[in-house]
Formats: sequence, structure tokens, C-alpha cells
Amino acid sequence: MAFTYGKTSSNAIAVASLLAERWVAGARTSSLDAAKIRMISRPLAAKLMVQMSQAGIVVGTPGPHGGYSLARHPSEIHLSEIVNLFQKSDTEDRCPYGPGWCGRQEPCALHNQLADIDGAFLNLMQNTTLAVFLKGAAKPAAKPASKVAVKTETKPVRAKKTRSPAQA
Repeated sequence: MAFTYGKTSSNAIAVASLLAERWVAGARTSSLDAAKIRMISRPLAAKLMVQMSQAGIVVGTPGPHGGYSLARHPSEIHLSEIVNLFQKSDTEDRCPYGPGWCGRQEPCALHNQLADIDGAFLNLMQNTTLAVFLKGAAKPAAKPASKVAVKTETKPVRAKKTRSPAQA
């Protein structure tokens, strides 16, 4: 199960989302500006920009008026492309019964729910592009969770007794 991503991937998406926000203006962003705006260290921002540049996600322009911009339109860059660049392949088994249980034994009590969450996360990463961060872009409507039922308890609301002015 790999329904999360690490801090490096999260920071890379933060930097890439900033470049997407600035796409319409055509502005280049320095790693220093990205670091300040997204509140990460400058060395980390620079490292992320270089790695995304090498992967063809961003383009860098050297010089005093240089900086980074997205290499393609934000609608052509999926979040999964960024996560896959920074996230190690997760082969770790996260079964609540312990490593290797679900692959060798009867699936654990949470197997199907965890598989559904994993599938929903992967679907989100594969189907979401940086276009969601474009300034003025319409935000996508939230889709209902897939097959994951969450039970909540609600308590009945009791009406408060109020006093009439005569009783006060």
C-alpha cells in the first residue's frame, strides 16, 4: 500500500504548484523566491528545481533575470509525474497484521479498505494536473470517496430551554 507520499514529494509539488500559479504571467521563479514563498530551505528548493529540470518538468534559465518555469503547460503535468520522481518505489507492506501477511495468508480485516484508499490516492495523483493551481482556474468539484464507507455517530440535538422575559 502506498497511499501517501513523503515530505520531499510534498515540497516538490509545492514548488511546482507555485510555477503553475505563475504560468499565465509567464514569470520565472528563482529557487530563492520559491523557498521564501513556499517556506522551505533554499538548498532544498534549488535541489528540487534541478531534479525537475533534469526530468523535463521545469526549465531553468541562468542569469540575473533567470529562474525556473514549467517546461509544459500545467495541464500536461500530472502530480504522479512529480511524486514518482521523488518517491522511492514503496514495496513495504503496511498490513496491520505484519509484513507479508496479506500476500501469503488470508487478507487482513482492513485489506479491502486500505486497497480502496490506495487506489483512490493513485487515481488522484494520476488524474490531477498542475492546472488546478492556475490562477483563476475553476477548482474541480470534489468527488465522493470511492467505496470507502466512513461511519460517523451523531447525537440528537436537544433544544435548549429558554426563559421568557416574564420568567427571568
